[in-house]
Amino acid sequence: MTRTNGQKPGGPSVGDSAQPLSAKGYVIVALIGLIFAAAFTLLYVYQINQLVAGGVQGQVFFLLLIPWALSCAAFLFGAMKSYARFTHKHLSNTLELGGPVVLFFLVLVGGFKLVPPAPDTFDLTVRAHSASPRDPVITSGKITIDLDNDRRIAFLGANGEADFKGIPPKFRNSTLTVLPQVDGYEEQWQEQRLGSNVLDLPLVRATAPVIVLTGTVTPPPDAESTIKIFVDGQDTTAIPDDIGRFKLNVNGKVGDRVRVKVYANQKSVYDDYQVLPGPVTLRLHRPN
Repeated sequence: MTRTNGQKPGGPSVGDSAQPLSAKGYVIVALIGLIFAAAFTLLYVYQINQLVAGGVQGQVFFLLLIPWALSCAAFLFGAMKSYARFTHKHLSNTLELGGPVVLFFLVLVGGFKLVPPAPDTFDLTVRAHSASPRDPVITSGKITIDLDNDRRIAFLGANGEADFKGIPPKFRNSTLTVLPQVDGYEEQWQEQRLGSNVLDLPLVRATAPVIVLTGTVTPPPDAESTIKIFVDGQDTTAIPDDIGRFKLNVNGKVGDRVRVKVYANQKSVYDDYQVLPGPVTLRLHRPN
């Protein structure tokens, strides 16, 4: 039970005890406490981003409540000569608080009840997509992020998202270093600003590496044949020399299988797959 009043209707109470200061003195104490509380509040609001980044906003908020509680208690119980008593019974135990400590306790508890603590960590979702309209959703590959000395990797799922759990709160609204590793796209570290729990990551298509496919055609071309060699889907063309040797620039990397086509006098004489970079031997057949 809690009771607060200017005068108690009979009998001595905690509020009736002699005060070490006058009412004016308690007003001055309350005013000084109020000034400190207001100053600390402004500092807390101004530094809130840094406090959240460091994960200490809860501890600082607790300290901020103390001058507010002291100021309120000094004003009500010293200047206003109010009184309060709080009694709590649990099983065979009884807790009884009286005087300024009741209001001090209520301000502290009320402050934490009104402002719930921020979560210790948060989850981050990275959504990768092509910077061009060609691939609006990328469903394979992996994403790496650096959290100071903690490097984390998550794979892109069928929904085009890579999920990172338990990110420390100091990285909220900060700049993260991100490395996308997706086939066909540039693989380089990027700096991305976190504006929310979802990071939109546009990827730029990588320029395909050029490798030289070497080989020979057999039988070698005769004087009456015009032979052209190319890879399906690519623009470059090679013409073999008089003993059948050729070199062809191909977009790809070592180990890739490419479809090689050969035409003699504009008629197909070869169509099959070969592995880069060769050397390969293309056995030509008679044109149809």
